[in-house]
Amino acid sequence: MDTIARPAPGWGTAAGILALTPPRTSSGEHGGPTLDRLLITERIARYGWAYDERDQAALAECFTADATWHATVMGEIETPLHRGAQTIAAAEAALWPQQGDQRRHLFTNHVIDLSGDEATAHAYMIQLRIQDATSSLAVSGAYRFHLRREAEGLWRIDTLRSALDNLK
Repeated sequence: MDTIARPAPGWGTAAGILALTPPRTSSGEHGGPTLDRLLITERIARYGWAYDERDQAALAECFTADATWHATVMGEIETPLHRGAQTIAAAEAALWPQQGDQRRHLFTNHVIDLSGDEATAHAYMIQLRIQDATSSLAVSGAYRFHLRREAEGLWRIDTLRSALDNLK
């Protein structure tokens, strides 16, 4: 017998509570490294929101067209290298049917190195699983993002390397 997840994945968007606006660019008179750091941190958060709300289009929007993504679990289990924003989004979306619960990505301890229109960001990731109105740890790890500012001024991820401490 199939059970219905409680809460249902993506319920916040489905209920009309969550509706993220498009990201800002860093061009203009108030730009600079501080704004770039904030926009990079926001891009990382948008990646988590897109995954958790099961929004494949928004997930693809987080990446450059030629992006790559690769994950390892404790350095022992390697995922295939995925190339291209649409391919990465599809690969991550393929995990959703296995996750009948609501996921919540929490990115912390951001360290960002800026170099012109490129940046490397490191962050810890804690992913919660919410099922039957109970939260528990699903997975944790460290992420390394390489980002590029594209022609329209938006920061996007061009390389994502996930180093997961566990996998459930």
